[in-house]
Amino acid sequence: MILDQTRAIVLEKGYQRTTIAEIAHRAGVGKGAVYLDFPSKEALLDALLVRSARSLTQAVRDRVDSSAQPVSLSAVYRFGLEALLGDELMLACYLADDGALGGYLREKGPQRYRPRMEWLADYVAELSRAGLLRADLDPAAASLVMSVFAVGLANTSATVGALSGEQLGQAVELMAELVATGWEVGGAGDPVAAHRAHSRLLDLLAEQIGEA
Repeated sequence: MILDQTRAIVLEKGYQRTTIAEIAHRAGVGKGAVYLDFPSKEALLDALLVRSARSLTQAVRDRVDSSAQPVSLSAVYRFGLEALLGDELMLACYLADDGALGGYLREKGPQRYRPRMEWLADYVAELSRAGLLRADLDPAAASLVMSVFAVGLANTSATVGALSGEQLGQAVELMAELVATGWEVGGAGDPVAAHRAHSRLLDLLAEQIGEA
């Protein structure tokens, strides 16, 4: 109930204008009851984004598992975008100009996002061995490019002003096209190895999210 009311208020007013007092009022509890489970407004946002991240990860997994063809890296980008566009909270945090998501990433970055760069490098290397990506592609450099793009996109609104959903979609779609034309190779590759690479990355993400 508390998380649901927090989500509703954030969507209605934005993160910066959301207060613990209003959350407690709408949830029908005292402020102390909110603080009992969530020591700060930031902790509430963390819990909400973790819940959304679980949903997004599962949505991508479902798309990967249901595909009869080997899933490319650019396709995974598109799967993630479609899941993001379907989540009102995640989309609002990306598009808002109050810097909430950028601040969240800066706070959580070292312990949560640095490991993901290493997982992405291993993922790229596996996809290369599976024949879906160029053999000469540097996994560490590719991981850095993808990470910089993701973090930069999350901070864009706070820097240049609010984005629209269309702008966000176009940016991710263009990144997917760049990956498809510059990194991917023709041919089906090894579908079993490719699926194993996708599953391993998603398992690591799900495990980390579950520990949050």
